[in-house]
Amino acid sequence: MLVVRVARRRTAAAIATVLAVTLGAGALAVPSAVADSAPGAVTETREAVARMPVNHAIEAGGGAGFFSTYFGDPSRVTWTSYKDGTTSSFGGDLMVAGGDLYVDHQDKTVVDMATGARYRLPEHDAQAVGVAGPYVFTTLALDTTDGTGSGPFLSAHTSQGTRRITGLPAGAEDFKVRPGTDEHGVVTFTGADGARYHGLVDLEAGKVTETYRTPGTGAFAVSDTRVAWVENDAAGTAQAVVVTRGTTDRRTVALGPAKSQPVIGLVGDWLLDGVVPRLAKEATPYPGLRARSLTAATAAPVKLLDRFEELVPDTSGGMLAGGGRLGTGDGAYRVTAGADGRPVATFVAANGWPTETAEMKPLSVPTGTVNLDDVSSVPFDWYLNHWDTKVTVQLRHVRTGRTYDWVMDGYDEAGGWDSDYRQGFPFGPSWSGTLGDANRFGEPNTRMAYNGAYTWEMTAEPWTGVGPALKRSGSFAVTRSAKPHDFDDDGAPDLLARDASGVLWSDTAFRDSRYSSEVDVPKTRIGGGWQIYDRIEATGNLAGSSHADVVARDKAGVLWLYQGNGLGGFARRVQVGGGWQTYDRLTGGSDFTGDGRPDLLAADKTGVLWLYKATGSTTRPFETRKRIGPGWGVYNQITAPGNIAGAGAGDLLARDKDGVLWMYLGKGDGTFTRRSLIGGGFARYGELVGAGDYDSDGKNDLLAYESATKRTYYFSGTGGRDVPFRLARVSTTLYASGSHNLFG
Repeated sequence: MLVVRVARRRTAAAIATVLAVTLGAGALAVPSAVADSAPGAVTETREAVARMPVNHAIEAGGGAGFFSTYFGDPSRVTWTSYKDGTTSSFGGDLMVAGGDLYVDHQDKTVVDMATGARYRLPEHDAQAVGVAGPYVFTTLALDTTDGTGSGPFLSAHTSQGTRRITGLPAGAEDFKVRPGTDEHGVVTFTGADGARYHGLVDLEAGKVTETYRTPGTGAFAVSDTRVAWVENDAAGTAQAVVVTRGTTDRRTVALGPAKSQPVIGLVGDWLLDGVVPRLAKEATPYPGLRARSLTAATAAPVKLLDRFEELVPDTSGGMLAGGGRLGTGDGAYRVTAGADGRPVATFVAANGWPTETAEMKPLSVPTGTVNLDDVSSVPFDWYLNHWDTKVTVQLRHVRTGRTYDWVMDGYDEAGGWDSDYRQGFPFGPSWSGTLGDANRFGEPNTRMAYNGAYTWEMTAEPWTGVGPALKRSGSFAVTRSAKPHDFDDDGAPDLLARDASGVLWSDTAFRDSRYSSEVDVPKTRIGGGWQIYDRIEATGNLAGSSHADVVARDKAGVLWLYQGNGLGGFARRVQVGGGWQTYDRLTGGSDFTGDGRPDLLAADKTGVLWLYKATGSTTRPFETRKRIGPGWGVYNQITAPGNIAGAGAGDLLARDKDGVLWMYLGKGDGTFTRRSLIGGGFARYGELVGAGDYDSDGKNDLLAYESATKRTYYFSGTGGRDVPFRLARVSTTLYASGSHNLFG
């Protein structure tokens, strides 16, 4: 067995040079450098530092550079060289890495990145478990080399040979090895008692010389004079246990809440501790990476990094930390003892991103006017540099002050890490045109968004509290085509009903087709005095404004027009004319003539159906009536549901005295095709209302109020001529409580 003697304070680069001389001309080339650029910029000149990829976690630090992996993915490994600042990418899976050595998972090739030298591990060794100094460590359950017994065994390899590690207690298994100091590696193992241990491997002697029982999880650090690990006390505080090697000196240093899972390291007479950003909310204030003196108890902690990601041993005699400093930027920092012994962090590789929260890609937000009839959602996208960010977005409707509030407290990991996030992490809602709390969709404050002007504000706050919050703002407008039952200009159908005392109410509910769930909006009181009317009918926009109107017939037969104000209420009534007592059925809201305005149909008591074409005028809302034809006396209700069969013109529904519902397709000239059967069983409903698209799927539906149960149902439209509605009714929350004697 060949022993490689480790000289005191020899650097990894020097050891690599020795290996290169040993291997000579047979050494294989290192992987070629691959450019890995990232957008954005930091605030200082960086000619003196290398360039590393963004979103890479540092795995091991050497004298010539360091290894990192993309989000810890062992198949996406890079090496960043200090010498020329380039980054090399590897095709295979990372098995282990340490210092400047790398072991490929596929063929167990050991690569020395400092020199380019390569060799392969012996075929009989089952698995590489770590690197320390010039050695690659492997474990083998059964010793096939000399037949001396069963393992597991821990062995150390160089290109010159293999040696067995001694000093491990009997029954030790489940080994992991990493660098410690220049003279010692750190081996983690499970003892025969099931407990977890850390041991120090004397690299020159090939022997475990010190063993410490430690918690099953947590960090372990070693220096020339001390070891330290993290454990939790009974009060739930994480503490560093610091032991002076070769003595009985043992002390503890409180680190903060146990759930913050602090990471520790040792540099000289200083303890390093930090909390990663994903646990920043568990440690307030967020410490970043700091150093505390172990010899001067009253000395103030030294802040090394504002933002901290990871900490690994560096063969240069210190630690290598991932993170960032405000004004300097994110990347890799080498932490070593300064001239006065205090740790200093030197910026050695930049990933091109700032440490403070920043926008890494231009916004994707609405500007100008958005037509919600044409799009199902409106994207709001910001690409930020850190996923551990709380992003709040508020849209405010200028006229009403109502808001849409969206919060994402950290990038949703369910989206997966397989994508390339070199341009930043996506934050922002895909707004589907509702108001209320997006994180509590369906609560009473949820409603469809109003038409009109909006402003928006975005605030991005880092969990760590490092740096100022990022703010953005803007404006846009929302528009839709007018809807016949939309009295408050929000695109959702509003069902009018009068109670026994003559008060008129408006109730809104809608189904979001994305969630197949109903959103109930509390009903609103329009006003009293409506008991003077025996018929109230929603007609759509008759009078030329952009809002839906209502006609109401009083008991003397006079018809009145109430022009909608777009706020859920109506202007003062305008008299249309008398003589309307001759009609016992009225319906409106559909465009039967193809001029873009909704019309009114009236069936008189002799069974003749008449068309009143809308003019768009408030003073004269209808042209002279036009006779459609007789025979309508067989129906006790007619309903104008708009276009339900896909032909484009307004259609008509009629229910006969047996409760059978029929459909008449509009031709667009004020006439209709022959009737077609929809189905029976509609006698139970006191009112059938064509209220537009109730379930937000782009097709008009039918609302039906059942007097006996005081429940309102809807029949979902299909848009097809043969089966225009799904005949399985669905219950709604519209007027689910209270008694109402008239609907429109």
